[in-house]
Amino acid sequence: MASPSPLSICLTNMVIVFAVLVFLAFVIQLIHIVDPTKNKKK
Repeated sequence: MASPSPLSICLTNMVIVFAVLVFLAFVIQLIHIVDPTKNKKK
């Protein structure tokens, strides 16, 4: 079994990192929409 090339390892790692970043950005937006600590006064 040949070891995978460093380029494919790098691309796989970048895809995983960007997927996690997009997921975290979505979670942050969701928290801003449903913010339990937001002041209710207007």
